[in-house]
Amino acid sequence: MNTLQNALLPNGVLAFTSGLVMVFMREQLAQIFGLADSSPLMITGIVVTVFGLTVLAEVKMQRALASLWIILQDTLWVIGTIILVVWQPFDLTAAAYWIIALYALPVLVFIWFQSYGLSLLDSKLGSARKIFTFKRRVFATKKRAWEVMSDVSRYHEVAPNIDGTQIISGQGQGLVRRCSHGKDSWKETCTLWDEGNAYSFEVGTNAPDYPYPLKFLKGTWSTNYINADETEVVMEFEFEYKKSYQTLFLHPIMKFKFTKVCQKLLDNWQEKMESKHEGNPIVAARKA
Repeated sequence: MNTLQNALLPNGVLAFTSGLVMVFMREQLAQIFGLADSSPLMITGIVVTVFGLTVLAEVKMQRALASLWIILQDTLWVIGTIILVVWQPFDLTAAAYWIIALYALPVLVFIWFQSYGLSLLDSKLGSARKIFTFKRRVFATKKRAWEVMSDVSRYHEVAPNIDGTQIISGQGQGLVRRCSHGKDSWKETCTLWDEGNAYSFEVGTNAPDYPYPLKFLKGTWSTNYINADETEVVMEFEFEYKKSYQTLFLHPIMKFKFTKVCQKLLDNWQEKMESKHEGNPIVAARKA
């Protein structure tokens, strides 16, 4: 398991088991807490148990945005504990306040450990850079897939986050283009052109008018041969945020949104690449 999984697992186990304890031992706990009615413990126990299950689910799924939400919930729990213990608004026993305070200590550890694990998600080994990779198997020859994918002047027709593309100069490696989205625009330079196989563009993030919080961004698009009629299309984006804290708070949101953008882009490319195979049953089945 990776760092994020190792951080989420004990948090989920503790929350799940302590929630069950509150539910099934609520009468005994009510006596320790000095409560005449055990229903608040019942309600809290159910909430904590459900929370524990959601955390355990993320051990497998590792969704960045969901993991950030878990960290925020843990943080709210600790803040609520501090308020409760310092101001003591309820008529609870001293033992109750000690139990509540001590329970917050491992949660504090979880907050730090999960935050660290989340900051490492999608990281390039030994680097502060992140990598997103998206793949799609299409029913098209490698030649056809490359023809569609290498039409860099019409990238805006398939990319939902790009409104316009303009070639400024050059061709192949060294080509410079300007991309725009709404009122924002930026330059991209082709740093690799392997005809029929792959190409890369590096974005001019150092430009004073570059609109996004990245200090490095490079995209690589490639086609891999599967067989005479099928090709794997691959998009890889390597990037680095301007501020280190953005790897924790901004990255989960960016991953969620950018994944939707890239899936739509692949959908559009797949439709174009497979357009010459309208009579094929595989393509017909996909469209059905």
